[in-house]
Amino acid sequence: MSDTTTSTLAAALWDFDGTLADTEPLWIAAEYDLIDKLGGTWSEEDAAQLVGNSLLDSGSYILNAIGRVDLSPAWVVDQLLTAVVDHVKSNPIVWRPGAIELLKSFSEAGVPCALVSASYRVLLDAALSQLPEGTFQVTVAGDEVRRGKPHPEPYEKACTALGVSPRHCVVLEDSETGCRSGNAAGALVVAIPHRVDIPRAPRRLHVRSLAELDVATLARMVEQFDGD
Repeated sequence: MSDTTTSTLAAALWDFDGTLADTEPLWIAAEYDLIDKLGGTWSEEDAAQLVGNSLLDSGSYILNAIGRVDLSPAWVVDQLLTAVVDHVKSNPIVWRPGAIELLKSFSEAGVPCALVSASYRVLLDAALSQLPEGTFQVTVAGDEVRRGKPHPEPYEKACTALGVSPRHCVVLEDSETGCRSGNAAGALVVAIPHRVDIPRAPRRLHVRSLAELDVATLARMVEQFDGD
């Protein structure tokens, strides 16, 4: 890869759930199981409302949906997180199509990567143990920021840690909430819709799969939108 391509793309910032890893089915299964135990009812439409949200916001949504305001969102998060982490620790992660190949290409090109997730540190660490050491130079978990997605703080924090400008980075996301966060930080966002639709917006491109992307293509995208 040319020096021009390398210098154009300062870093790649990855969402985790639904973008890097196909973990959304694990969260949804945990939601159904917990809500059934609490005597409530749940639907795929409800589950879709939680995609990309902060975990505490998801906990609040669940309690309001089933009328259990006697419980705390933090308690709900703990129940769901425990179920998902236990599964990840005992089973191989299903990665999204093209994800591992794209990560490898970033590594070979010397483009740093950050993992920026609404999921908490305990889950990210469990997932990172299934990837080669050094795959991500920076990781930002949902319990390590004051304001989660769609606020720009998670992506801003990752860029600060990497020492790069968001304007020269690409954000890879599968939810509107995450895309709004990346755009608000000033990055070019590549949306890969999976379970929910993502509206069009400035400095946002849509692709069907990570398998359509490579380092050179992403660098050209950032260069094309750099003046926007």
